[in-house]
Amino acid sequence: MAEVGSASSAVVSVAPRSSILTIEGLRVTFGGVVAVDELSFEIADGTAVGLIGPNGAGKSTALKAIGGEVKPTSGAIVFDGVDTTGRPTHTRARHGLIRTFQLGGEFARLTVMENLLVAVPGMRGRSIWGALAGRRWWGADQASEVRRARAVLSRLDLLDKEDSYASELSGGQRKLVEIGRALMARPKMLLLDEPMAGVNRSLARHIEDALNNLRHEGLTLLLVEHELGSVERLCDRVIVMAQGRQIADGDMGQLRSRREVLDAYLGG
Repeated sequence: MAEVGSASSAVVSVAPRSSILTIEGLRVTFGGVVAVDELSFEIADGTAVGLIGPNGAGKSTALKAIGGEVKPTSGAIVFDGVDTTGRPTHTRARHGLIRTFQLGGEFARLTVMENLLVAVPGMRGRSIWGALAGRRWWGADQASEVRRARAVLSRLDLLDKEDSYASELSGGQRKLVEIGRALMARPKMLLLDEPMAGVNRSLARHIEDALNNLRHEGLTLLLVEHELGSVERLCDRVIVMAQGRQIADGDMGQLRSRREVLDAYLGG
């Protein structure tokens, strides 16, 4: 950051953040149905962006395409300087692009701690050779990851649940476990599909606070969410979709006065 001018009239110049995600002309079709139509936007590193719109707008399909679950019909997806268009989910995850799901992917019959540990990429004990070599080979590696998992659980207020089975948790707590699993994969960016859906108000605010802390620490977020209050509090910028197309882009204060946004929600 450079400062120019006198003490009485200083001008502070901040270097613009570079883009970590670039979407160009993204199009997804299923048969003759166009789910996402020519979607283009960029996301700056370390920012939080909301993707909103009425039901059927194409938001979740766009998120799936960005995360690698759905193959685009055309267009380009560039993440952290790498063209990931058409590449599988695990390849994108290795680059640091991690997605969480509306319906959690936790393992119900594993403990919370075990759920976090299985999300760690490249742990020695996870391979067949690591298992055959025994604990002496992978024990130190696991001990380090256990300490890191406890730090993640502590920040999510789940440390007292580390030995509980995932099946014993509430819906909101399972959402937090899903976020914890994502953090164990050392993400550069999180794609979040309705993190507050179906969660009571108290836990929803807790999830929101956890995501807000991650955003302030520099983690990039792109979230699909219907709870517009949470979107406004969390996101630096909001992209609005309707009928597969992007119709607006700005902050929530600006978007509330846009006729096309109101029409999409009231008429969509």
